[in-house]
Amino acid sequence: MRSVSRMVGSAGSGAVVPRALLVAALLLGLLLCLSGPPSAGPARAGVVLAGGSTGVAPPAAPDEPGPFTAGYQTLTVSDPGRPGRLLTTSVWYPGAPARLGPVALPPAARYPVARYPVAPGVDVSSALAHEEIPVAPGRFPLVVVSHGSAGSRVQLAYLAEALATHGFVVAAPDHPGDTMIEAAEGRQAPLVELASDRLLDVSAVISAFTKPDCPLSRMVRADEVGVVGFSFGGLTSAVSTVGFLRAPADPRVRAVVGIAPATEVVPERELDRVRVPVLLVGGSDDLAAPVERNAGRTFDGLHGAHPRYLVTVTGGMHNSFTEICAQAAAVRDRPVPEGVRVRLEVTAEVTCRPPAVDIDRAHRLTTYYTVAFLERRLLGATTYDSFLTPAAARRFPEALFHAAG
Repeated sequence: MRSVSRMVGSAGSGAVVPRALLVAALLLGLLLCLSGPPSAGPARAGVVLAGGSTGVAPPAAPDEPGPFTAGYQTLTVSDPGRPGRLLTTSVWYPGAPARLGPVALPPAARYPVARYPVAPGVDVSSALAHEEIPVAPGRFPLVVVSHGSAGSRVQLAYLAEALATHGFVVAAPDHPGDTMIEAAEGRQAPLVELASDRLLDVSAVISAFTKPDCPLSRMVRADEVGVVGFSFGGLTSAVSTVGFLRAPADPRVRAVVGIAPATEVVPERELDRVRVPVLLVGGSDDLAAPVERNAGRTFDGLHGAHPRYLVTVTGGMHNSFTEICAQAAAVRDRPVPEGVRVRLEVTAEVTCRPPAVDIDRAHRLTTYYTVAFLERRLLGATTYDSFLTPAAARRFPEALFHAAG
């Protein structure tokens, strides 16, 4: 059985954080004992509305914060099948709303602001997520995020935060041998080996959150699992349901999102085997994973994926969909390894100014489509179909929207 260690501190802060999420989960267990088992319906069905009345909250716009606060913690996942491969994993989760029945809960501002590691001794403060916030009652879909090659688990923090506020538990592991720090130090593992290990990492994280005898399983709905991947992680997500090289398929994955996916190397016969809904997002000016040969080709080859969507962002660079601008700003004038500084600053130079698309706009667009897609495909919220149409796409004129299946 795969295991989960206790909560640990943010790698950027060097401080040890109390096991707040597990404590909150125990508190949640007590609340559920008092109020009965969770409903089989969507998790947001029990949200308490303004003024203390209860009912079903109307759907929030996909690019606006949802009805929950965003909680954040870090844990370590281990897989006995691969001794020594420890997965440092960032977790964003739906925090308790402002009120739980008649009980007023402390505002999010009373909890520590989440901090995301960039390099040793350097981190970025979140504008939205907080640590130690109690977990909201109920069970939620699980979304595993796979970062890009030479990236990090907090590369898509903005998207993970948004998903948490909309009622998703998001788990993003660092893939050992393929992080920015390891690449900068010349310790990156061979890409062919990593292609398999990444898939196995995703499966290990899914097991850690869904095995009945694991403490974290009380947070998630084991039948509502999605995988989101960026770049090399987009390859990981795209083949997660069919397997790749020595990594087997994971049948627990119900929906897939590939952002600037590096899927050119996936054989067409493998794409044709995918049978889950897929969303692909790419940038028109992406030189690392050109959209025509990657996201576009993949979209055309997913004949069995129903439905499937492709969003092409005009002016989108490869890293327009990541936190590169904030990370590069954080290391400026700070004593960090030169390899890290060069990677961040060079990438930011072509990403964070015109003619590249405004990065905040790219983030908002990515959030809009990803949240709407996962709300519909994992939670079954049919109201979100209206956000996945050509008419709705007019809200983002810089993006070309295609749907099939």
